[in-house]
Amino acid sequence: MSDGHEKLEVVCPCCQATLTIEAKTGMILHTREKKTAYSFEDALEQVKKRKDSADQLFQKAVSDEKRRKDSLEEKFQQALDMKDELDEPTRPWDMD
Repeated sequence: MSDGHEKLEVVCPCCQATLTIEAKTGMILHTREKKTAYSFEDALEQVKKRKDSADQLFQKAVSDEKRRKDSLEEKFQQALDMKDELDEPTRPWDMD
């Protein structure tokens, strides 16, 4: 039989820690956190991937901005050419 000090082990649904609880009082006797398989090498690999991704995004932004600048320059030149083709508008006070 039991001696009145039964212990329950419960897994926390949030952090996956194992809690050892005394059944009679409901007090937490021991907590054992879940071990992670996270290593320094994994963290370093993630940092390298983020750096590569950031570099690619930066290069794409630079090329998009260059393309935008060239497009605006072309539109500006077209507008200047059209300005030369247009006649001066007649002013109403010049008609007298």
